[in-house]
Amino acid sequence: MCGILGYFSKVHDFNPRLFAVANNLTRYRGPDGFGYTIFEESGAVSSNFDEHLLDVNTTESTIGAFGFRRLSIIDLSVNGNQPMCDAQEKLWIIFNGEIYNYIELKKDLIEKGYTFYNKTDTEVILNSYYEWGDKCVDHFNGMFSFCIFDLNRNELFCARDRLGIKPFYYYYNSNHFVFSSEIKQCNVLVDNGGRNLKQIFDFLLLGSYGNYDENTYFHNIKSLCAGNILKLNLTTFKIEISEYWSLNNVHQINPQSTSNVYLKIKELLFDSTRLRLRSDVPVGTALSGGLDSSGLVCILNSIYKGQSDKNKVFTIISDDPSINDPHFAKIITDTIPVTPYTSNISSSRNILELPKFIFHQEEPLQSISIFGSFYLYQFIKQMGVTVVIDGQGADEFMGGYYRFPYKTYHLDLLQHLKIKKYFSEVQSLSDLEKTNSSLIHFLILKGYLVNSLKTSKNIYFHFKLRPIQKYFKPDFFKVFFNNSDIINKKYFPIKNSFDSTMKQDSYVLAKHSNLPGILRQVDRNSMAASVEARVPFLDYRLVEFLFSLPFEYMFHNGFTKYAYRESMRGLIPEKVLWRRSKEGFKLPEYDILEKNKEFVFQVFNSNLDNDYINVSLIKKLFSDSLSNKSNYNNLIWRTLTYLIWENVFK
Repeated sequence: MCGILGYFSKVHDFNPRLFAVANNLTRYRGPDGFGYTIFEESGAVSSNFDEHLLDVNTTESTIGAFGFRRLSIIDLSVNGNQPMCDAQEKLWIIFNGEIYNYIELKKDLIEKGYTFYNKTDTEVILNSYYEWGDKCVDHFNGMFSFCIFDLNRNELFCARDRLGIKPFYYYYNSNHFVFSSEIKQCNVLVDNGGRNLKQIFDFLLLGSYGNYDENTYFHNIKSLCAGNILKLNLTTFKIEISEYWSLNNVHQINPQSTSNVYLKIKELLFDSTRLRLRSDVPVGTALSGGLDSSGLVCILNSIYKGQSDKNKVFTIISDDPSINDPHFAKIITDTIPVTPYTSNISSSRNILELPKFIFHQEEPLQSISIFGSFYLYQFIKQMGVTVVIDGQGADEFMGGYYRFPYKTYHLDLLQHLKIKKYFSEVQSLSDLEKTNSSLIHFLILKGYLVNSLKTSKNIYFHFKLRPIQKYFKPDFFKVFFNNSDIINKKYFPIKNSFDSTMKQDSYVLAKHSNLPGILRQVDRNSMAASVEARVPFLDYRLVEFLFSLPFEYMFHNGFTKYAYRESMRGLIPEKVLWRRSKEGFKLPEYDILEKNKEFVFQVFNSNLDNDYINVSLIKKLFSDSLSNKSNYNNLIWRTLTYLIWENVFK
């Protein structure tokens, strides 16, 4: 787990001091070491420089450079340092992430005649590229972003993992190609083009993460999409981007028995978790008390055979009595032999660190909950743990975001003419909720009518946004309402791309709307603490299997994530296994802002002349909420963090 940086120029304007500033700007991503490699037009390569490149003079023959910050996880010796090259020094690589199946790949490559000189997964990538070329990525099970400079081809080969767990940002024009682990590194070296107002509109008014596609909050900085390869021919200076993996290519299966499905999920998740324990530094687990993180703690208990000293579990709690997850986390730690660590995040937690926090995140924030995991990773590092197992990624593929009355699922049943199943499911839900089934039928019908309205963007979104439209300047609202990619459903698959609306939702959540933003937050929060976060639910084998299942496996008998729950029977305590609430690392947003109101007002007062937002009205909305909590709107938080983001990144 590290930070990577590359700069290549057709006009030979490499600035070593500035490059070092960009590389060291994210020292927290790699506090254990650094490395540079500089490439000349003649093919000459040089390495081993001062950390600030004070010993490098610019030359007109320099075509580019690699920069690296190292967080040592596997092979802690100097043999694991990067940039790394092959024995012939014709391939050079910088790599961020982990290839979890590197041991198996290494064995295969040795049988093919390859020689290895260290114990890293980085060298496995190099030899895999030698053996399979562009297809090497098909063999990797992991989270990764890397760049290989193939001197023989005079080409850069860049790749990002299938689900986009590790970041890869880049800037490209006819003369320059710059890439990095974080946007701020690119910002040091190139003109970022200023604010991307389309992303900002979608964030402020629609609550989007702003990570729907390759675009970022900065006009000229792009994100290499998940499952994509980017190649740059340094002779012609042309880039080529292609997709090597997509959920679109996962075909639905028709299981012969449900018991085999549950067993398969269990086997895949166990193997995924086992692979993600490969580390030469201590490993712990983040436990929210939710179904997903609880399952991982219980799986680790089986893998560790009940050895509590190995199963280190970290939880944060809040003094907000309405938040129930700590209660469920305690059930796990009281039932399963673990070594528990708990940290309290008080409602009075000072948020004066928000500018620093947003500096790390590089984007404004949807809600304050992401603040919680930021402090969790800091706590984990303080306790001497560098690798953490985390539970993100399950909801997108198992219907975890659906809420009562689960209208999408029930409408799917009706659409597929599964009438008997529909009435059976409504009755199960009625029994669980202790409510009349007629009410559920009514709510499902209402949901259908709302979905029908969504086909007309003007009717649905004008109605949806009318209550907050006044908080924005008219020109800003009008222009970007009509050009919003979300409102225009640019990211949604064509009708009938999938067999059900639930499958389509799952695809959009994973590819565009939710998962990219969540993974960006996980990466920034963990790396800010110099901690590596690993997500077993996003092993591509498990993802492909879950996505291939009929939608009924996502929801059954009134429960979301039904197939996963069944696969975890006997492992997760029953009170947690069949819980139906969902919170995550939740913090009391209003209470924290209320206790830090002076800071909030200071931000608003300093930005009253904003070009796009009627900050004075937002300020009044916040004042009203202080008098009456029911007036609180998350728009206050979104505006606050956006204004801070503007100030942090100028």
